[in-house]
Amino acid sequence: MRFIDREHELRHLESEYRSGSPKFVVLYGRRRVGKTRLIEEFIKGKEALYYTAAQETEKQQVAEFKNIIASKLSDTFLQSADISTWTQMFAYLKKAWPSDKKIVLAIDEVTYIIKSNPSFPSYLQKLWDEHLSKTKTFLILSGSLIGLMLKEVLSGPSPLYGRRTSQMLLAPLGFSDASKFFKSFSFEERISYYSIIGGIPKYLELVNPGEPVEDFIKEKFLNKDGFFYQEALFLISQEFQEPSTYMDILKAISFGNTKLNEISNYTGMEAKIISRYLDILLAIGLIKKETPVTEDEKKSRKSIYTLKDNFLAFWYRFVQPNTSYIEIRRPSKAREQVSRDLNSFVGKAFEGVCKEAMTLIMRDATKMGKWWSKKGDEIDIVALDEKNREITFAECKWQDNANPNAILIGLKDKASLVEWNKGKRKESYVIFAKSFQNKKEENAGLYDLTRIEQLFKRMNNRPKK
Repeated sequence: MRFIDREHELRHLESEYRSGSPKFVVLYGRRRVGKTRLIEEFIKGKEALYYTAAQETEKQQVAEFKNIIASKLSDTFLQSADISTWTQMFAYLKKAWPSDKKIVLAIDEVTYIIKSNPSFPSYLQKLWDEHLSKTKTFLILSGSLIGLMLKEVLSGPSPLYGRRTSQMLLAPLGFSDASKFFKSFSFEERISYYSIIGGIPKYLELVNPGEPVEDFIKEKFLNKDGFFYQEALFLISQEFQEPSTYMDILKAISFGNTKLNEISNYTGMEAKIISRYLDILLAIGLIKKETPVTEDEKKSRKSIYTLKDNFLAFWYRFVQPNTSYIEIRRPSKAREQVSRDLNSFVGKAFEGVCKEAMTLIMRDATKMGKWWSKKGDEIDIVALDEKNREITFAECKWQDNANPNAILIGLKDKASLVEWNKGKRKESYVIFAKSFQNKKEENAGLYDLTRIEQLFKRMNNRPKK
């Protein structure tokens, strides 16, 4: 699989590398998001030592690390030395590590080491302070357990705090880049696939060229032996010590309980306690907190919580409620639900694709997001140009032959309820749909799938800076 996207991250790493001074880079992000692939791409053609930790005992981890070091440095003594702890290993490195040679030392899945020995950050901090920071070493620490990375590597109490020269949270790919995995599919099919698996590279690689979405769901999600059947459980269980609590909260949100009190009522937990769990889910990037775009996030009481990850949203919608049937290999009910509800599910995820397209249409926008009122009126996307007092309202319709005139009438009615700079603003309107009955509506920008695809193509064809 060719390397897709991550140009910004690669440019940053290359810039740090060219500086010549010692560097300590922290790279973190959820499992399967592409951290290892990014590191491999970066170290091509460079003097580098790469070690991936496994979920093993400290002795086993040290033994593998020692062998990699010995092989790279051609150190026969180290190869046969009896070293079984990180303190011994780092004590030896202080003597053997090249001080005048530019070399990348990448330790991937460092959280597995920390789980085996919580004192590892202290040992590494001492090695960095006393030796590596005085060499030309380019140190990369990478980890998939985001909560542990935040706590043990990036936060104030960590011994490593203040040592890093930069950090990068590797997020899932946006639709534009994720769709590059689907060269053999129509634009509509690309949107459907992105809606159910999101932008995780490992997930995207599992799609076979030309494979119908329904077949992919049947084999990968609704099959007891399918790759995605237990993937959500693996993801949550690996990240949290109390997975059941987080699973309950995610389930509550997926069922439409988006307000704090609704989540509290659904789970039976106090709102104060729920808030702590929500903060962690926000930090890890599995959920997002949304506020009407025209309001102050800190002051508004209209904030809601939604699932940020397309894969989790799909899993909770179609897999979790049907696990009993899938377990006994009778997934027909689940398939019926997919046949009935998949189009509406993709329609909801389509809003995310439209929002990404809006960033290309409204390049001067300073804020962008949803808007809703207490009475239930809702606008899919509102883009604000705060400097020029310009506001753009957009609706997203996952349907063929949409009537732009009727949609615009409804959109204007809802737009009149938005108080932002009323009477002093310049308004414009955008409508997204699969296709339109006609394209004669002159008072709104109309974007069908063909035109949306052209937007992304133009963006991807621009020269990289």
